[in-house]
Amino acid sequence: MSATSLPDDPNAFEQAISRGVRYWRRISGGGGDGKTRRVIVDLLVDHPVYYLGNLVLAKYLELTRGLKPWALVSSAEDKKIILLARSFGIEQFTFVRDEVAREARPEAAQILTQFDGQSGHALRRRVLGVNINGLPVGDLLYDTYLRETHQVTLSDVDDDLRAYTAMAINYYALYDQLLSDEDVGAVVLGHLVYLRFGMLARVAAARGAEILARYGGKGMRVQRRRGIEAVTDVMTRVEPALVNGIQANEGSDAVRLGKQTLVRRMGGEGNEFEYLNEEGYSPARRRLSADVLSRSMGLDPERPKGLLMLHAFPDANHFSPGLLFDDFYDWYLKTLEIAFELREIDWLIKLHPNLAYYTDDTGPAELATDSASRFEHIHVVPEGLNTASLADMTRFLITVNGKAGLEFAGCGVPVVLGGRSFFAGNGFSDEPNDASAYAAALASGPQLALNTEQRERALIANDLFYRRLVVDCRFLPDTAYNFWKPFDEGAFWRGYVDAMESGSVEDDSVYSAMTTAFETDSDTFLRPL
Repeated sequence: MSATSLPDDPNAFEQAISRGVRYWRRISGGGGDGKTRRVIVDLLVDHPVYYLGNLVLAKYLELTRGLKPWALVSSAEDKKIILLARSFGIEQFTFVRDEVAREARPEAAQILTQFDGQSGHALRRRVLGVNINGLPVGDLLYDTYLRETHQVTLSDVDDDLRAYTAMAINYYALYDQLLSDEDVGAVVLGHLVYLRFGMLARVAAARGAEILARYGGKGMRVQRRRGIEAVTDVMTRVEPALVNGIQANEGSDAVRLGKQTLVRRMGGEGNEFEYLNEEGYSPARRRLSADVLSRSMGLDPERPKGLLMLHAFPDANHFSPGLLFDDFYDWYLKTLEIAFELREIDWLIKLHPNLAYYTDDTGPAELATDSASRFEHIHVVPEGLNTASLADMTRFLITVNGKAGLEFAGCGVPVVLGGRSFFAGNGFSDEPNDASAYAAALASGPQLALNTEQRERALIANDLFYRRLVVDCRFLPDTAYNFWKPFDEGAFWRGYVDAMESGSVEDDSVYSAMTTAFETDSDTFLRPL
């Protein structure tokens, strides 16, 4: 991911560096005698929101735990990132892309022999089974291949797969050496997926380091991961224990807040969610009533409707553990095969609104259109439609890890999952444990229903995910945070300088949330009350 910047203002960045040196270097955490304990901080994505936010978290770990930051930067050519890191007092760097691009190691050839003669499903299973010295990394290799090649699935052994297999070995060797040389207590990461991030998380977790997984811009979600199983989970999990505690302590007040949050979330503008990369609820999209939408699509209002919410296929397929199929595209194909036979249900196929930013492969859209032309009970949701329009006409929804599943459950719509979604385990989603159970769940979709308690838990989970888990960092100005929208970098740095001149670390909600989480041994940062 790289920011699409508007014309830059070099003076704004220079001022940010000058002010930052005076601001951050005057405060530092204590360190004991002996070998310095480290926090490794991920600065591997060239977007100021990403690397500044991670630097702030690393600095807070220095202040609260005495861990001295060590920065990971893609290349020695990333001068701006290096300058910013130095303004935080960081002097130790590893240039990851420069190191990983060196010659391939012989271990790569040993892994590649496992793929000889394989294709399709058999190859995908072999790739997913790859491990290095007992550390499972096949999902990271698989997802890196899809993301970097913009493919919707993995079909054959090609030069790209060979190259990323070699890189997997190099990433492992680089991170394993760094963790051997340094006493690392924690790692701050903005991703847990793909080889360059996920490999570090797993190597570090295997050596006992804590991982701080951070998602978002000014409003960031941060959870602590401890152990291999934890770092292979989603970036932010809606933990059942938190939902249980809120439900027990706040009761109807929590449900009321959940309704308010969900209404704002699906409203599309004028709220704290407009910088969360969401396109489906944009006010620029048409919002239609269930009756009007049904008539426009030629649907019988009396027939039950199952809504298949597709994913951006190359994007982190194995981000959620327990995917019942090889990848998102395989899930799509298998779900369609089931739907073709269930003619008593009208199936609505909803393409992901951001799919075009991840791939130019028109196959998924063409498959939807072709299916609708061959089967009267298969329908494609019109492009440009506001996702909220579908909540009142849908009997049940199908997804792997889509946020719409959480939102629609809050609207009373049952959800069937094709993997262990970020909100799984909270009692309001149907979670088949294999492909046969998944097919049975789809067949029984029209009979699924959420009772009052399930919907209330879904509302509390929405409030948790979209409000309580979103902690504002005062040092990050509000800005769109994705790789396809223009980014006003000058305004960003000016806002950062203003934040340093108007308050202290102790005024930052993220700092308060961190100290509370550590004091209570919680794995989740929560918005201060």
